[in-house]
Amino acid sequence: MTKLTCVFILSEKSSGSSMLWRALTGALNIQRYPKTKHFESETLFWTKAASLLEKPQLKMLKSAVPYSKERSRLEIEEFLSVNLAKSFTHYSDRDLVFKGWYELITEFGPIFIEKSPHHLLQVSALDLMLEFKSKYSLEVDVKFVGLVRNPYTTICSQVRRWQPKVEQIMEQWKLSYMHLLSLQKKVGSTDIYVLRYEQLLVTKTEQLEHIFKFINCTQCISDAKSEKVRLSKSEKSLNWFGFDLDDSTKYVAKSFGYTDAEIEHKKSTLWPLYKFYIYYIRAILVYVKRRF
Repeated sequence: MTKLTCVFILSEKSSGSSMLWRALTGALNIQRYPKTKHFESETLFWTKAASLLEKPQLKMLKSAVPYSKERSRLEIEEFLSVNLAKSFTHYSDRDLVFKGWYELITEFGPIFIEKSPHHLLQVSALDLMLEFKSKYSLEVDVKFVGLVRNPYTTICSQVRRWQPKVEQIMEQWKLSYMHLLSLQKKVGSTDIYVLRYEQLLVTKTEQLEHIFKFINCTQCISDAKSEKVRLSKSEKSLNWFGFDLDDSTKYVAKSFGYTDAEIEHKKSTLWPLYKFYIYYIRAILVYVKRRF
């Protein structure tokens, strides 16, 4: 029996996972993907699974995660019902989670690429992924791709999009990537590949080739869909950004190869004005736009 492949893209929010997912699915000519109620094809499956199985989770900034147990069961059942051609029998919540995910990979395989930035923050979600990997080791080759983005541009992007406090985003970024470092030690280099968002922008084709080799991809690969690389709004705003990373966040960033020059930032005298704009004026504009 030919083994299926499941690739989990793990990242913090605003770190390029959607771009990487589009590049991979485009290059592999993957035409079918599960319908999901969430933004940008995100499933949130494993954080819902953690809630359903009553595993501890952290509250995610500007998110409903973690969900209640009842809501999680309802949404997992609905998600599988909508996407599977035929129903499957399950005898417990654990069976619903693990067998359900296997049936999903079978339906949309032979290569299934999942990306939900909500997962990396939750150790319990990562542990469940590892449990799935162990349970279905004969049927599915589970691989992890960690995507890291410079904490400054990640924070700046999230501030612009959702207006959380910069200190809170910094803590969430740090925790998420500490979890990625821990996962690296657990699974080893044969099952996890880590790259930086900035590398992906500059050497996209080369990075995709590395990932294809990493997941032992042998099927016909077409050219990856090109996306125009341009300076993001968050990067354009960096000159206004006056927040300094704490030492522990810098240490985590350096663990992924970021240099002092990349993570040191000059404080801006305009930061108080820009902060007022972001947290008050822009927040109101975003609220009105979403409401109307």
